[in-house]
Amino acid sequence: MQSLKKIRVVVASVVFVLAAVVFLDFTGHVPTTLTTFLGSLQLVPSVAKLFTGLTVASFGLLFVVLLTIAFGRVYCSTICPLGTLQDIVIRISGRMRRRRWYQHKAAPVAIHYALLGASLITVIAGSMALVDLLEPFSNFGRILTNLGDPILVSGNNAVAYLFGRLGIFGLYHMPLLHMQTIAVLLTVLFLGLLIYLSYKHGRLFCNLLCPAGALLSIVSRISFFKIAIVEERCTDCGFCEMVCKANCIDAESKKIDFNACVGCYNCIEACPTVALKFEGFPKRREISRPTPVDAPRRAFFGVVIAGASTMLLPRQIEGNASAPKILSYDDSRRMPVTPPGSRNQNRFSNLCTACHLCVSVCPSQVLSPSLFEYGFAGIMQPRMNYTAAYCNYDCVLCTQVCPSGALLPLDVAAKKEVQLGRANFIKDDCIVITKKKDCGACSEHCPTKAVKMVPYEGKLMLPELNNDICVGCGACEHACPTTPRKAIYVVANSVHQKAKKPQVQKLENPLESQKDFPF
Repeated sequence: MQSLKKIRVVVASVVFVLAAVVFLDFTGHVPTTLTTFLGSLQLVPSVAKLFTGLTVASFGLLFVVLLTIAFGRVYCSTICPLGTLQDIVIRISGRMRRRRWYQHKAAPVAIHYALLGASLITVIAGSMALVDLLEPFSNFGRILTNLGDPILVSGNNAVAYLFGRLGIFGLYHMPLLHMQTIAVLLTVLFLGLLIYLSYKHGRLFCNLLCPAGALLSIVSRISFFKIAIVEERCTDCGFCEMVCKANCIDAESKKIDFNACVGCYNCIEACPTVALKFEGFPKRREISRPTPVDAPRRAFFGVVIAGASTMLLPRQIEGNASAPKILSYDDSRRMPVTPPGSRNQNRFSNLCTACHLCVSVCPSQVLSPSLFEYGFAGIMQPRMNYTAAYCNYDCVLCTQVCPSGALLPLDVAAKKEVQLGRANFIKDDCIVITKKKDCGACSEHCPTKAVKMVPYEGKLMLPELNNDICVGCGACEHACPTTPRKAIYVVANSVHQKAKKPQVQKLENPLESQKDFPF
């Protein structure tokens, strides 16, 4: 029994390191199989992916549920990387205070379940806003992507610069394009809240705000194996209560609140008389009951949830969204282009948990956290940011790593036919017109040649669009040199369309008509 905590620490450390490597990888060397595997073990993204059909994530969800039925909420202490991050803060706080003792507190079950109910209602209503803000795996991903990645890339660039001065070119400068100021600030605020709760109250986040913790709290009620107190051996020393970071042990009454227990096994290791044991179907099964919620409080929560659901609903698509309307440049910025595999804006916003796995694996860094482009319901969900970069024509990495099913898998051939949006050309803004200078940057970067140059005046050439073969990759917009706004830009397809295949023309070889060599 004493080895349970050591096993937990080893498993949690391995999962935490692997998750950190996946999110912090800016070299593209981490295999997508590892990313898919870790994503499948995360509870809320796996539940969301059930709506897209049975996949690998479904087996991960089944594993988590069976694990909880067997051993209680060990997911929170071993598999959840945000839980491990809290344990690191708790460990540091204990060392700073020499000793960090806890005492039993009734779990805020009513508030916890009310937040879970509000999250479920908003999801059914078509919004992932509460889930995005509270889901542990997504928050862990945003912490590493928005805060850890800039630090790591900046360190790499500093070392690359120093090595370059010494004539060593093993490292090279890496750009960082997906940073958004407000996204970073929101991530800092959440991290500050998490550190405060962990430093002061242990695992309070898991038992107050976390939707995954609330779901597992319900499932853990029927778990086979639980921690039991052997009263004959107990000396009322209270060590078990003092080391319980979930505040779920009442040493005086010898009761354990299994709704709040996260399976850290600190109590078993701390007990000097081995009065705690881990056994199946313990005879003494004391579960503290949640405080009954009276009718007025139920009515209050009903009003709050109903009001919140109307505020958090994503913007619906009006009319026929098969073809985008011609929008002004500013209006097109407010209509986000969703990543390949999302199919349409509503579906993407309803399933995306804003975990930023797609942001971390995108080699061109065209994916950036959104603010209010999807409405308040889609805050922090990724969008295509063509100002920073463009979508690589042959890349499908984002569709392969999405754990929630918001992005469905695509092969390269299928992705080349997905039209995310269509290019819009403003002739009067083009430098060929305004400055009478040759350009053609948009045509040179277009992978399908949906933009080609045609004669204009004298030797000047002007862009011409063929939106039937445009895939909305944003290469033309990114390459356009005009400021402050682009002369050519992509207008999003609310519902992704199928682009026609570009015609491949064979170039004529003048040497083929000559029988002899021309020299």
